[in-house]
Amino acid sequence: MGQTTPATPGRRALRRRDAGDGSLFQRKDGRWVAQLRDPDGRRRYLYGATRGEAKQRLVEAQAVVHTGQPLPDQRLTLGRYLQDWLAGLSTATLKPRTIAYYARYISRHILPAEIARKPLARVEPIDLRRFYAERLASGLSSTSVHHIHALLHVALQRAVDDGFWGRNVAALVGRSNRPKVRRVEMTTIAAGDQPRRFLEAAKGERLEALLVLAITTGMRRGELLALRWKDVDLERGSLAVTGSLQGESRATLSIASPKSGKSRSVALGTVAVTALRDHRDRQAEEQLLVGGEWRDLGLVFSTEYGDFLSPTTLRLSLRRALTRADLPTIRFHDLRHSAATLMLSRGVHPKMASEMLGHSTIAITLDLYSHVTANMQRQAADAIDAALVDPALA
Repeated sequence: MGQTTPATPGRRALRRRDAGDGSLFQRKDGRWVAQLRDPDGRRRYLYGATRGEAKQRLVEAQAVVHTGQPLPDQRLTLGRYLQDWLAGLSTATLKPRTIAYYARYISRHILPAEIARKPLARVEPIDLRRFYAERLASGLSSTSVHHIHALLHVALQRAVDDGFWGRNVAALVGRSNRPKVRRVEMTTIAAGDQPRRFLEAAKGERLEALLVLAITTGMRRGELLALRWKDVDLERGSLAVTGSLQGESRATLSIASPKSGKSRSVALGTVAVTALRDHRDRQAEEQLLVGGEWRDLGLVFSTEYGDFLSPTTLRLSLRRALTRADLPTIRFHDLRHSAATLMLSRGVHPKMASEMLGHSTIAITLDLYSHVTANMQRQAADAIDAALVDPALA
């Protein structure tokens, strides 16, 4: 029998590293490298500018290996990952408009940038901060850059949730370094006799009733375009907001759930009820004129053939009414702001206004219309004075 050679003192027996075991070393060019084996036995290398960065990547990779998940391909770029993520989104969980919004931002603002060609595993918070700064310097608004950041946060979180990667670098961008939303100053037609002038000028417009509803209820554009007669009760003076028009083109238009995710009831005043009655009669005449070409979708506001209206049609109708009334040019969405301002400035409780507008919380209403609620506080203080101060001493 052969003799066993004793191990040399101070020398450790060599062994094959198990999956997940790792080591760190520095290259001649100064970069640090983390090395480990994946579950298939392949050597994988992760790089970092410092030992700490390489160590962090090693820890994250080890966490993935220990869950039994494959390590991400080190050649997978951020751009390729975002395209794959986008392709996997489903209209069963997201509105088509949301998916289209993601696709637009990815194709227009992320894929053309240098960061899209960087391996996902090597993207760092500093890369995102630099990318945001470049977008701002190119003239993109801070609001759009904020939306890009939010998109990246959602997309990269999916990689973390699926065990594909150990961290969301978008979440690591400090709050002070994140792009801020620039609030657009709203313009309203709620002062003095402006609302009456607007309603007078809207008379005769084919979509007069739509403009009346917009400024009296504060309904969103998509909610108005999706409104159906089955949801309107003219006898009781109310309607139910049950949907919102979604879609990027006429071929993809459809009615989805409202922005808040739930339906709501909206009370109608006499002006709105009268306008809707007249509109219903006019629509019945249009239906008779086109006969079999009428597309019966049950819409309150439709084309002359019963189909969905385009937002452009609304803008043109609004512009004509504003011009006739000699009022400032405003966006269609500003009619919603005008309605909210009218409600709050005339003493409607913010909670009621919030419910009518379809805000998810009263805090949103109070924040958006703080310029109105400030005046309400002054009115409240004056009312308290009137109740407490002896009129003889005032």
